[in-house]
Amino acid sequence: MPELTSPTGAIFIAGGSGGVGAAIAAEFAARGRPVAFTYHRNAAKAEQLLAQLGPNASAHALDLTDSDATIAVMDQVVERHGRLHSVVYAAGPAFEMGFVSKLSPKSWADVFAVDVNGCFNLFSAALKHLRAQRGGNLVALSTCALKRPPKADVLSAAPKAAIDMLVKCIAKEEGRSGIRANTVELGFINVGHAAHHIEHVWSKELINGILGATPLQRFGLAEEVAKAVAFLCSEDAGFITGQSLAVDGGYQL
Repeated sequence: MPELTSPTGAIFIAGGSGGVGAAIAAEFAARGRPVAFTYHRNAAKAEQLLAQLGPNASAHALDLTDSDATIAVMDQVVERHGRLHSVVYAAGPAFEMGFVSKLSPKSWADVFAVDVNGCFNLFSAALKHLRAQRGGNLVALSTCALKRPPKADVLSAAPKAAIDMLVKCIAKEEGRSGIRANTVELGFINVGHAAHHIEHVWSKELINGILGATPLQRFGLAEEVAKAVAFLCSEDAGFITGQSLAVDGGYQL
């Protein structure tokens, strides 16, 4: 039997400077974990988060579509901390919602290149270390749209569907090495992409419709997503793999 996942090691968060990613980093730091997070262009926000997390955290500029750079950053983190505890994919491109008939082939290809290929590059780089150390956790943020697809949201749902299958295949193939892989399906969270649309794009009628379709009658908090991710990376979830945990206030029901 494989060894149980070690309670030691670093938490590696791709997209840590985003709203949900920052909350995940803060949650693990509050639990005493060393945290390494990546950011793409927003160095100022990364520096602010780094100051908040304390001396046992590190920030790394990284374009996840660059597989060699992703491997190099992952290796740096392992060299510093000795091992990985968990790797979280909380990144993803910004995009404008649109009906399929209105999307250009380029916008479709660009989102897939960043989201799907970026997640693959991250988990591929992580697996080398997790297999060598005989354990660890992978978690990818996904979307409730996989179960209840709204109109004009295919650029969110379709790449996450591919990531969901990637995670399930990793779970099935790598369980023998003590590696667990799961996803957290986000509903409408009050930060990041959804927050932008709530404030600047969506009509009051649409927002009220979303709230009306959500049994808990509110938008979710980034901290609630962070706690779900921390649970899936903990020993309390030690017999859970290949699963999707919905943090959506019941929107999928």
